[in-house]
Amino acid sequence: MSFQDWQYKQAEKHAHNEILSFFIIVIGTNLLTAGIIVTIITTGQPLFFPYPPPRYLDVSIALGLILTDSGFVTIFSGFALAIRYDKQRTWHLSQIEKSTDPKNWKVSVEKPNEIIQELGKEKKRS
Repeated sequence: MSFQDWQYKQAEKHAHNEILSFFIIVIGTNLLTAGIIVTIITTGQPLFFPYPPPRYLDVSIALGLILTDSGFVTIFSGFALAIRYDKQRTWHLSQIEKSTDPKNWKVSVEKPNEIIQELGKEKKRS
């Protein structure tokens, strides 16, 4: 396996992880909406400022707050992971682009042609 193939494989892996982080964001939005719905159903109004918690905190209100908080945390961690994997994938793709640029090659394109011409001249001499 060449280094360029490895770079492609790493870029694909980070693209896959980026897709998974978008799924994490979807899970977070589901948790957030479920928490808001549970809070609205149990209290009759949304708790926009859940901290400090109300004095009559029972299990259903606590469940709503837990779902809402875990939804926010999951959404933000999904966004952070998506940004991280996108940066890594972009870096690998830029390295592939750099390695395929003929200006960065150690052997120039003209030298092999010159070498072939010199070998042809030597064969004609002998």
